[in-house]
Amino acid sequence: MLTRRNRRAAACLTAALLIPLTLTACTTESHARARTCLTGTLAYDHRDAEAGPAKPLVTRPARNANWELWGRTSGHSDAPGRKLATGITDSGSGRFRACAKEPGTLREAHVRFRSGSTDLWRVVRSRTSQQEYAFDSPSRRDVSADQSLGTVKVPAAMSNAWHITDTLNLLYWKRDNPTSACWTRRQVTGRCDQLTFVWTRREAAEGAGYFDLGGTNRVIAAGDMTDSEHFVLHEAGHWFQWQLYGRDLPDATNCDPHYIEKRSSGTCAWTEGFADATAAYVLGDHRYVDETGAETSLENDATTPGWDPGDEVQGRVGGSLLDLWAKDGPDGGSWNRTLRLMASEPSADFREYFTVDRPKASPPLSTTGSAEAIVGRHTISTR
Repeated sequence: MLTRRNRRAAACLTAALLIPLTLTACTTESHARARTCLTGTLAYDHRDAEAGPAKPLVTRPARNANWELWGRTSGHSDAPGRKLATGITDSGSGRFRACAKEPGTLREAHVRFRSGSTDLWRVVRSRTSQQEYAFDSPSRRDVSADQSLGTVKVPAAMSNAWHITDTLNLLYWKRDNPTSACWTRRQVTGRCDQLTFVWTRREAAEGAGYFDLGGTNRVIAAGDMTDSEHFVLHEAGHWFQWQLYGRDLPDATNCDPHYIEKRSSGTCAWTEGFADATAAYVLGDHRYVDETGAETSLENDATTPGWDPGDEVQGRVGGSLLDLWAKDGPDGGSWNRTLRLMASEPSADFREYFTVDRPKASPPLSTTGSAEAIVGRHTISTR
């Protein structure tokens, strides 16, 4: 039998299951009843490559970032303390309310922040490490009620790890899998796959800047590469396509090096073009911005100077996808129908995606009319 209190608890549990990474009214109420809490806002500074080559230093809230409440209780040694609670910062403001589940005064309490979000994505220190970046807030002593820490800043030496963590929210929110916390519709039960970025602070980026397909299956980044959110989302886009394809990707030939405006191969242009389009779509623009703040427009046609033609050019593929997914485009105003198709029909290249697999979608995705005109404008032939 459910009493009013039990019904409330059941409703809270249901809401938590259905709305991952969201602070519900239930969470707020349970926090309000807690007796010992440290509160505040987690924020980080980063160089904003999207603002241009000057890369101004900006401050952002760290959203949906993991925290742990650590403390020592009265009457116990507890040195150096124990973990009392876990949670994530608010999905909009970066605020946190870290409350001990047990009542009573804490002799000492602090919040530890980790560069991850639940078990869905994280940033680790090296290719072989499982260790996330972490730091502790200032301590408070004799805590028996709410105490505010104000704004807690991520240390500058590790701030880009939180920039990655925060930026990945943008891809997660557009993943088109509303019935599960997992990244794609392929994975609806069990433990979700976790996206892992490796980021090292050293400025030398040699040997970094890629998705390590078939190796660690992690994104490898270094230095100021992650000043660019387009870079972060481009590399995450490779991992995301790998997930959509059931942990597989086409063998991308003639892809080292590759350039947005130059011919490579059909398989390379497809995987790189999808990653370019992912970053631009998630950020709501038509460009790629590198870590220096330099940008390349993905808006192109037959008259764009310096561009090779055809579906072996990643910028032609990426530009076509963005126009197909546009609000006034033929695919219903979003990429959702393409994501569902990709999860059921992995395509080797753009030509297969457009001419063979789009008609297999349910309902079919158009290959004529405005859809054909879009790819034609990007110099891609469908014949």
